[in-house]
Amino acid sequence: TTEEPSTPTSGGPLPARTTASSPANTSKGGKDSSEISPPTSPDILKPFLWDKNYDRQSMSFKQPPHFTDSSSRPPWVGGQIQTFSPGPRCLIYSRMLMAFVIAGAPGEGTTTTLPADPAAPPATSRSPALSSTAASPPLTSNSTTQDNASLPLTSNSTTQDKASPPLTSNSTTQDNASLPLTSNSTIQDKPPCENKYGGVSVKYSFNDNKTFTATLDVKREECEPPGCEKEHRGLSACQTKNISMSHPSCEPPFEYVLEVPPDPNQFQLVDCVEDEEANTSLCLHWQNKDFPDNGQFKCNENKIEYKFKCDGGSPSYNKDTFKVRNLKPRTNYTCSSQVLYDQQLLISQNKTIETDFGEPEAPQNFTCSAKNATEGKCTWTPPQSYFDRISLCYWITPGGRNCIPQDKTQDGIDLHNLRPFTNYTVVLQARVTGKVTRSRNATYTFWTDPAKPSKVNGLSASRKTENTIAVSCKRPDQLNGPEGKYYLEVRTGNTLVKKDSGPECRFLVEDLQYLTEYNFLVYYDNTKFAGLPESVTASTSYNAKALIIFLVFLIIVTSIALLIKQLMNVEPIHADVLLETYKRKMADEGRLFLAEFQSIPRVFSKFSIKDARKSFNQNKNRYVDILPYDYNRVELSDINGDAGSNYINASYIDGFKEPRKYIAAQGPRDETVDDFWRMIWEQKATVIVMVTRCEEGNKNKCAEYWPSMDEGSRVYGDVIVEINEHKRCPDYIIQKLTVGNRKEKASGRAVTHIQFTSWPDHGVPEDPHLLLKLRRRVNAFSNFFSGPIVVHCSAGVGRTGTYIGIDAMLEGLEAENKVDVYGYVVKLRRQRCLMVQVEAQYILIHQALVEYNQFGETEVSLSELHPYLSNMKKRDPPSEPSPLEAEFQRLPSYRSWRTQHIGNQEENKSKNRNSKIIPYDFNRVALKHELETSKESEQDSDESSDDDSDLEEISRYINASFVMSYWKPEVMIAAQGPLKETIGDFWQMVFQRKVRVIVMLTELKSGDKEACAQYWEEGKQAYGDVEVHMKDTNKSSAYTVRAFELRHSKRKDPRTVYQYQFNNWNGEELPAEPKELVLMIQNLKQKLPKKNSAEGNKYHRNVPLLIHCRDGSQQTGIFCALFNLLESADTEEVIDVFQAVKSLRKARPGMVPTFEQYQFLYDVIASTYPAQNGQVKKSKHPEDKVEIDNEVDKAKPDANCTSPPEALETSEGDKEAGGAKPTEGAEGPEHAANGPASPVLTQSA
Repeated sequence: TTEEPSTPTSGGPLPARTTASSPANTSKGGKDSSEISPPTSPDILKPFLWDKNYDRQSMSFKQPPHFTDSSSRPPWVGGQIQTFSPGPRCLIYSRMLMAFVIAGAPGEGTTTTLPADPAAPPATSRSPALSSTAASPPLTSNSTTQDNASLPLTSNSTTQDKASPPLTSNSTTQDNASLPLTSNSTIQDKPPCENKYGGVSVKYSFNDNKTFTATLDVKREECEPPGCEKEHRGLSACQTKNISMSHPSCEPPFEYVLEVPPDPNQFQLVDCVEDEEANTSLCLHWQNKDFPDNGQFKCNENKIEYKFKCDGGSPSYNKDTFKVRNLKPRTNYTCSSQVLYDQQLLISQNKTIETDFGEPEAPQNFTCSAKNATEGKCTWTPPQSYFDRISLCYWITPGGRNCIPQDKTQDGIDLHNLRPFTNYTVVLQARVTGKVTRSRNATYTFWTDPAKPSKVNGLSASRKTENTIAVSCKRPDQLNGPEGKYYLEVRTGNTLVKKDSGPECRFLVEDLQYLTEYNFLVYYDNTKFAGLPESVTASTSYNAKALIIFLVFLIIVTSIALLIKQLMNVEPIHADVLLETYKRKMADEGRLFLAEFQSIPRVFSKFSIKDARKSFNQNKNRYVDILPYDYNRVELSDINGDAGSNYINASYIDGFKEPRKYIAAQGPRDETVDDFWRMIWEQKATVIVMVTRCEEGNKNKCAEYWPSMDEGSRVYGDVIVEINEHKRCPDYIIQKLTVGNRKEKASGRAVTHIQFTSWPDHGVPEDPHLLLKLRRRVNAFSNFFSGPIVVHCSAGVGRTGTYIGIDAMLEGLEAENKVDVYGYVVKLRRQRCLMVQVEAQYILIHQALVEYNQFGETEVSLSELHPYLSNMKKRDPPSEPSPLEAEFQRLPSYRSWRTQHIGNQEENKSKNRNSKIIPYDFNRVALKHELETSKESEQDSDESSDDDSDLEEISRYINASFVMSYWKPEVMIAAQGPLKETIGDFWQMVFQRKVRVIVMLTELKSGDKEACAQYWEEGKQAYGDVEVHMKDTNKSSAYTVRAFELRHSKRKDPRTVYQYQFNNWNGEELPAEPKELVLMIQNLKQKLPKKNSAEGNKYHRNVPLLIHCRDGSQQTGIFCALFNLLESADTEEVIDVFQAVKSLRKARPGMVPTFEQYQFLYDVIASTYPAQNGQVKKSKHPEDKVEIDNEVDKAKPDANCTSPPEALETSEGDKEAGGAKPTEGAEGPEHAANGPASPVLTQSA
């Protein structure tokens, strides 16, 4: 309960002090007696004497004592008065009380009795007083006084010895005790003024001028000046004033002391609780504001009393400070307090206090765990009690602190950029801020996962002996895992020589070969991951003794070599054993192939080379050591006796059975372009096969010797060349030319120029099928009446000899069912030096023959598709598989043909939906941990590698593979449907690979199983640094199109990505409406950005396409194959289902696994291009060609020479630098890396 005492106004009267009043005595007796009573016994007076033991402090009040002002009236009238009577005056008062017998009329006796008021409480006074408020006035009467007991009377008094009757008017007065009175005794002394004024009370009023007015209240009789002043003004707080009160009827005067109370405004009730305790305690304090300079309180401090009372608490007295503990936080408490002076209320106040915020609850269920080596995840349940903020701090133990404020409703957070294999302490703190900040914590510790260690430091190799090298290094900066070992690999070239390991990086490598340069690779393995290797090169020295022996041996071997024949006896290979023979010769790193190739002389010295070395012809040779033999060089007609005018660096080459079927030539230089066209005219050549680009690796390989489409025609000496048509295909460019001679009247001659653009700068094409396809195109343009087929690269020997060798050997295989590659290469080198320049080209000829022999011709033109497909489906006899089924059965599965280490690592297994569909290491899509902030990389650092080494760059894993598109390898991405935990990685892949279109071929669920996590939401979602905002959705019966806007925190411009979701396609079945799938493909092409060129409505080639289903193979394989086939049909009017599926199977497991899916591809193309009246009806969107090139993987553009005219405006790399170039040195051997390579196509717009 709350006590609310009244609060007086400081300027008003203070509450008055009250006492009980005694009733006035009345009598009809009128005269004073002149007689004096005889002396009385002291025992008789005892009842009327003051009690010396009377204690004023024991007096009680019906209500708290107040300073009051009673009305001015004489004491005998009654009222509440103060009686201040010093001890000595008691005797005077006693004598006065003895004279109560008043004479009256003869025969009348009047007795006056002063009854006590039993209801009146005793009054507090400075001196002992009677219980009545004043002494009775003297009564004068002739009445006869009787007592209960008979008293002896003197003369003039009639005494009856019997009980007297009650007093009436003019009757005998009785008292409780009979007093013996003598007759004729009269009281003549004046009573003391204390009797009049002893019951006075004082009322104090506080004025606006901060002074007090004291008003006296006399109870018994009127008090008038000058005997007494009722009001005393201008009194100061705590002032004392002596006053004297007198009256003619009494003596001596009554002395009274005024004690003025303190100023009420001097007291202020303040909150004194300390901030740290304000949540569970309250404190009130009466503060005295106006202490004088000496620091002493003028008023009597002992008379000040304080009272406090608060809700639900016990009251408190006599202390100026009040404190309550164990309260509830955030609760209102109402308190009342009073200040009393001399037991009288001086001031009271009420105060409502709200306790401060209490400590919040600690977050519940707080746990943290590592997601991977650099990321963690923490979850919690927010406190139920009030809190105004929450923050999460984590630090390395020991290490610096990193704090992240959290939203109040947040229940989890992903931690990024953590250190691998590091112990982190995470503290989640709920806070509330009031007068002080109070908090409760939840703490958790966890370890991040291990990762690859960094490279070793300070690697060095020093030679200790002639063939012993010491290798040492320092510890990596980051182990990122447990303690492990150092590993050493010793290599010469690509050959691994030795391996060693140990807990310390100190190795002594002995017994190395003399005079050999070794590459020492050292890396650290922390038992979980192997770090990137650091390498250093060192060479052994020669052995003096061995050197002498070697020189002697060399002299002997050289002498013998001059005497014997070098060529080996290599038997032709029959078609039935071609594959087995190839595998046998490839075994043991292809040493049999190497032995065969090295046995063939580079140059047959018996054939003279004189014309090419003449001084006037030397500047016509691109390489000084690749020159034509004199006996079979192509001779031009002489021009006006000009010396050397009949020379060109070109040689006649025999075919399989046809002499001079080919002309092998060097790539024209600027100085020899006129001679080259003169040779084309004079030799009646109609087909030119160019197996190089004009510029490769910043080196000029060939002049651009044809006119552009903008030029239309160009004159080269007497030869006029006009361009009629330019057609770009993925691996080659076809140009239709008309060649004429100004000096001859004959009409122009049609010449077809085919430039093969997919030969890598180093090595050979990975897929020999590309050269078989080139051969088909060349043979389609040549005829029996044409002149020789002109083939050239840069030097006219390496790639040129390879193509000629493949073409000739295929003729032999078709004619004789066997091939003699070794014999034909020997024949080539007898006709032109260094033909088939390196071992890898020699092996490539065998690979092309195996490919042709094993799989045959599977390409079909659209014009022949319908009858071809009809025959392929027929079974003859019915018990045998159809030709189409047999073709499908010839498809290689490529199961486990490459390593799959990354996807099968323990930490990545949970990221795979299907344990059988794991991307190969060589073409998996690797995610970078962070993007460069300065600019976007033009060259992808994660480009697929030729080796399958585990020592690759640290990158995050996602189940996705690059697959071959029609236009360029490693542009289309085949991926599994994201899991919930890989949605962030999925969007990172979309952003990092610059994907513009996502094709989704599955529903979110297949039956009761999840087929794909929903990786999009309404509004904005953040995945690391990438923010995804779904902007629009359009639905049709067949598919749904969604538009997303992607933003990166370190990039300014947003990207738009479209998602095409094909509806209602179960992965185990084929699409019910194939036309809808084709329509969606044609529609999504419209979302790919178009080229900024005059090439029209063609799409840019640098736009990656991402396709996913449940596992990234079932529906994805069908879509990718169909997409490529539609592009091929629109571009070249041919399709090759077999090769399209084969390339997909090499890229990812499980692609197009069933015959039904294989046949479906044929059927969709046939229905898309129906035959009408023997003609194929082209697609409605033949112009919607998607020429894809990967911006992320794009290297520096190489000039393709054969560029469309519009390319001249947009591609500087396509222009041939003007001016003659000096004759270069011998062309270095082309590298024999027989592994996957990524041809780079020059962007034509």
